[in-house]
Amino acid sequence: MQQSNRPTVALVYGFWGQNIGNAFFNVGGKWIVEQMFPEHDVIEIQDQPGYRTFHNQSKGNPKRDLGLLDYLDTDYVVLQGPMFTKSFRALWEPTFEKLRARGVKVVLLSAAFFHYDDEEIDSVRGFLKEYPPVMISTRDGDSYEHVHDLAELTYSGIDSAFFWPLAYRPAPLAIEPYITINFDQYPEPDFTVAESEADLKGKFDKRFSALGRAWGAKQPWLQKRFSKAGQWQCYLGALIDFRRLPERIADHLVVRPDHRVNPHITWKVYNQANAVGSDEPFTYFTMYSQTQLTLSDRVHACVATLAAGGPAMLYHPTPRARLFERVGLTEIREQPVELDLAYLDEERQTQIATLRELASQTLEQQPAVV
Repeated sequence: MQQSNRPTVALVYGFWGQNIGNAFFNVGGKWIVEQMFPEHDVIEIQDQPGYRTFHNQSKGNPKRDLGLLDYLDTDYVVLQGPMFTKSFRALWEPTFEKLRARGVKVVLLSAAFFHYDDEEIDSVRGFLKEYPPVMISTRDGDSYEHVHDLAELTYSGIDSAFFWPLAYRPAPLAIEPYITINFDQYPEPDFTVAESEADLKGKFDKRFSALGRAWGAKQPWLQKRFSKAGQWQCYLGALIDFRRLPERIADHLVVRPDHRVNPHITWKVYNQANAVGSDEPFTYFTMYSQTQLTLSDRVHACVATLAAGGPAMLYHPTPRARLFERVGLTEIREQPVELDLAYLDEERQTQIATLRELASQTLEQQPAVV
């Protein structure tokens, strides 16, 4: 097999089926890395197997796993996403040791914390002090403040998923106007729509305006309780959800994408009308690019919609939503918001120019070899 003589960058991918949002920042991130290292071949490679659903990540990777990442013979390895967890050391220390011993440089892109608590921050800082990457680019301001002193080259960037429209052209759809409602951890709320706020009667978790009307939303308390209990308990909540949710709301067709199709539990993914489930991201890009509105408990369903110019509202308390603060969307949990595409384009151009310059500086750095 003919080999390229160009230097190489290994971009860590993975676990799309259990959270397709990972693919959103993987695809956008590949486009970014190709701009950062135009003289390199960018090669996708698996993520650590310890990230699989229901695995206790604090125990690290499976003991009999090959450890494929340990053997990467590349110039750079790029990690992406909310990797800054208490289990970061357990999952990555053996690999970082071997990469450093061979002089492979590590870049952290669109990096972020997961819980943002003191224990997590202290754990991550301790690990990165021992294994400093050559570059860190974060996706939210808080993450940047906690790690910017741990690498020589840093940047307070935006989430890589905001770059997906530059990496993929969606398929056109001959379909009536639709909204995307995506709740695959918490239960989908019961939505009530009225012509005006005065006409909206009842008790709701949230009230907001969208598509020229007043909306009220209320999640069923029992299913919501299961969802709050943990990752696997939300499946039990879905199992006992006997509602038949509407196919249309506010004169719009309702499309229901599910971001977790592995394990593929048919009764969960296809429990309601107009469901969509796929193990690749491009179907989701197509859906979110042409929706009139996204209502979701998934951060990256909102990111994908906003990056395409549509309105989105997040229905989840996760601190990972701080990536929206980085682009000024502080009210995304209270009402649907839109991202000015001229502003987004400016942010993307600035990020690419900055990261390309930082990447050129890493070429001059000599990594620590032990």
